[in-house]
Amino acid sequence: MVKRDLIRNIIIAVLAIVVILLLRAFVFSTHRVTEGQANDYIHAGDYVTFNKNVEPQKKDFILYTVNGKDYIGRVIAGEGKSVTAMDDFLYVNDKSVDEAYISKDKSAYLATVSPGNFFTDDFSIATLTDNKQTKIEKGQSLVLNDNRRNTDDSRKFGLIEKDQIKGVISFRLYPLSRFGFVDVD
Repeated sequence: MVKRDLIRNIIIAVLAIVVILLLRAFVFSTHRVTEGQANDYIHAGDYVTFNKNVEPQKKDFILYTVNGKDYIGRVIAGEGKSVTAMDDFLYVNDKSVDEAYISKDKSAYLATVSPGNFFTDDFSIATLTDNKQTKIEKGQSLVLNDNRRNTDDSRKFGLIEKDQIKGVISFRLYPLSRFGFVDVD
């Protein structure tokens, strides 16, 4: 009786490990956030999960790779959109977009600089693509950091291709005091 229970428990444990490994390989994985990837919503040292099978939507945080290095940024716009940033205003399809999620960083930055400086440097899809595009094409996303002074995003790398995106960040595992879903607003 004891031997049968032991074999059953071993089989259950092996199956659980296999299921976890398959989920990790094909559905989600974890990532430790570095100082350069951090923002007001995801802090340095956080362990987050990212879903590999979710299509990124506007305002989602994504983990993406450029030249073998991982970055975290926010999806600002996707396929078919035209985007322009001018004088600290973001326009998508010629309509002003409220970016409340950057207001804290923007206010803090503007309080330290002389008038006439901007939190977000001017750009457009045309300037990001060397005048090859005016709209975001299929399979591409415009990704920006919430800290717009950190230009390690589409302003430096160009539009992010679908195959560069590792996944959508959705859940924080650590620290336990902030365990739960990552707020994107």
